[in-house]
Amino acid sequence: MTRHLENADGQGQILIGERLSPVAYQVSVEEIDGRYQASVSLHAPRDWLLKQGFKSRATLILANGDRTDVGHDGPVDIGDNVSVILSGAPQSFDDQASLVEKFPELKLGEA
Repeated sequence: MTRHLENADGQGQILIGERLSPVAYQVSVEEIDGRYQASVSLHAPRDWLLKQGFKSRATLILANGDRTDVGHDGPVDIGDNVSVILSGAPQSFDDQASLVEKFPELKLGEA
C-alpha cells in the first residue's frame, strides 16, 4: 500500500560542469509497504540552464551536503518550456531516521 507522507522544500546547490549555483528543491516522500521512498525535483529557467552549458544531467548538492543526480528527459533546448523540471531517481530508505538524515528539511512526525 502506498501512502503520501510529506512534501518539503530544501535549499541546496546545483553543479553544472564546474559551476555551483544556489537552488531550491522539493522532496516528496511516500511510504510503500513499510519502507520510505523520496523523490527530489527542482525547477530551473531554461535559458539559464542553456547558458550554464546544461545538456540533460547535473548534480544537486542537498542541504546536508550529499549529492544526487538530477536530469531532464533528454537534452534541453530552446524548444523546451521556459521552466524546466529536473528530477532525480527515487531513493528508498528502510526507516525514518535514515530518511531524515538524508533530507533534514523533512518534518516527519513533528506536530
